[in-house]
Amino acid sequence: MPQVLDWWRVAQQCFSDEYGSLERGFLTSIFMLICGIQRVFHLDDIDDPGFALLTGSPVGRPPTRQQVGAWRKHLLWNEVDRFCHRTSPWDLLDGEDSLVSFDEHSIPRWTKKFSIRKGYVTTRNKYMRCEKLYYGYDLRKRRFVTVKATPGNVELRDVSELLLRRVLRFGQPASLHGLFDAGAGKSDADVRGLLTLADETPNLEVTLRACRYPHRVKLWKGLPADEFVTYEDPGDCAGACPKEVRLAETTTVLKGESEADAVRTVVCRQVIRGPKKDRWHPLYTSQDSDQAEPREVLDEFRERQHHEQGYRVEVHDAFLNAARCGYDKDSPDRQRPRFCRGPLQMIGWLTGLLYNACGDFSAALGSAWEGTFIGTLRRMFFERPGRIYCTPTSVIVYFDKEFTYQGNVLPIIDRINAEQHRIPWMGNRLLVLSVQPHGEPRAGP
Repeated sequence: MPQVLDWWRVAQQCFSDEYGSLERGFLTSIFMLICGIQRVFHLDDIDDPGFALLTGSPVGRPPTRQQVGAWRKHLLWNEVDRFCHRTSPWDLLDGEDSLVSFDEHSIPRWTKKFSIRKGYVTTRNKYMRCEKLYYGYDLRKRRFVTVKATPGNVELRDVSELLLRRVLRFGQPASLHGLFDAGAGKSDADVRGLLTLADETPNLEVTLRACRYPHRVKLWKGLPADEFVTYEDPGDCAGACPKEVRLAETTTVLKGESEADAVRTVVCRQVIRGPKKDRWHPLYTSQDSDQAEPREVLDEFRERQHHEQGYRVEVHDAFLNAARCGYDKDSPDRQRPRFCRGPLQMIGWLTGLLYNACGDFSAALGSAWEGTFIGTLRRMFFERPGRIYCTPTSVIVYFDKEFTYQGNVLPIIDRINAEQHRIPWMGNRLLVLSVQPHGEPRAGP
């Protein structure tokens, strides 16, 4: 709740409210994600007085799909950009040696009425109608830091430099190491553009996975065997055989360049037992050998897996793929519909904010809970039976019975009560959380 209050104050400063729908639309969009309501039309089945109070609606009159959908539809992209910027956790990067991954998430669209742009969707392994969200993810703190919504035909290489410059400008890190998948370097010109930006920026380093074009793979496979250093990585599960990884360092001459401008390349060969072929993972990097050994370059790049895991959590626990479409259904030409960035980027960023807030909540519970998924926190802590008492000055939330992990959350409840938060959309009443007593009587409500 404290984070929601902060987001609400920022939203009041960023969004215009000509029709008086900001409060209900914004709060409903947030609490739908927290409570696990997947789609906006599911609001028609909600008959919960507590949810109505959360969303600023009168008791007994929960928000409707028409009210929330209309507010989302008319969001302006510049106002959404302002909100995203002001709620981004730039303080996590300020003065730090940051490791940030930049990657896309494609949201498939199944419309037949509108001819929207196509892009590659990895989960379907084909080109299809889609829209994309590009996120920056802090791999050291495990938080989303920036977002940009685009049509489906925009690729990572088109926005990679923009995202890097944004993080450098507003995050103000002491140093930034940007990690990119192969989509950022589909052509040699794209690779050179990123490396040139790294050369021109003193505190910036870039590493990206190289595209496995046949002529390049042939050169990498032709490296002498004695140039590879063999390492063993843990197996996929407990008791599994360790993986054999061979690393070599070489240089790659880009198209139209000379040997003097060759790019440092770390070639990773994962040996696969059996009839399957070995896996080759070449990496281009702007780091010198003095800054990072090949093993260090590989280990840092492998941290990108946490970014991919964040997308999985957003999709399955925060319903990212149910984000409102970005194409305008009122476009006069269905073959060339207008693209509205605001609604898509807003819902995409709200899921990112929820991911970050749940990460803060799980960290406050203790080290044993760090990295807990949103769905687990929702089941264990958020969806608890209780009662709500409204007085002229306070709103008291009372949990009906003691639950299994109540002891873990008591310090957080005490901190929230001590901070004395007031809820603006409930008549500025004071929020008080109360639980069933456990063992000895506790001070407070």
